[in-house]
Amino acid sequence: MPGSPTCKARRKKRPPPCRPMSANLQFPLTLDYVRTAPISALSAALTKWLAQTNPVCLLHPHGFYVVLLERNELEEWRFHFWPRGPRAVTGMPAFIHTHDRHVESRVLQGQLTNTLSEVAEVPSGGRPLYEVGYDGDRHASETSNVLRHTGTRVSSAILCHNTVQRGNTYHVELHAYHEVTVPNHVATSTLVCMHGRAPGAVMVVGLDGYPETIAFKRTERRADDFLVQLST
Repeated sequence: MPGSPTCKARRKKRPPPCRPMSANLQFPLTLDYVRTAPISALSAALTKWLAQTNPVCLLHPHGFYVVLLERNELEEWRFHFWPRGPRAVTGMPAFIHTHDRHVESRVLQGQLTNTLSEVAEVPSGGRPLYEVGYDGDRHASETSNVLRHTGTRVSSAILCHNTVQRGNTYHVELHAYHEVTVPNHVATSTLVCMHGRAPGAVMVVGLDGYPETIAFKRTERRADDFLVQLST
């Protein structure tokens, strides 16, 4: 049931385990290192690896690029990039959501605003609450992303805004409701660690007027789509 930013949602069946992977970035992908390393060194190493390997990446439904860097039983590391200009949204333009893991993200370029909200069930009014599911590996373009209306309606109230500049880090607790906004005129990138997975579904505060079930697939791209906008 929705509530405070640390509330837990219903249990759901997990997809099959995904294969471990690790990018050769020439620096350790550990929280201790990434929190304190010079931002120019992190940016330069990542830009060099992206240029040399041109890895496959997926477009997130909220319009930013996701490059999977490392994945194991304990952690998942990603590079996120928001290009300048309007960003296409896939599925439903609903941005308040949760994660089933803690999120720690360091801004490498540009800036973003992280907003935490308190979400509570209401008997009427409010907005529909959706549950997120995947029919396979979420980092594979052939995987269907599915949003299912839970039958619950919720209200949301902003708890805090935090604008995060280049070099700084922000943290989101697992099952906390949050949204990230990036100005259209700013290209922004982050190095993200997701860790400490716990039972409970990923949830989205939806919008009226959309189907009870929304299914879509993420578009596959390559890193050279955005390399020209990276700065070190």
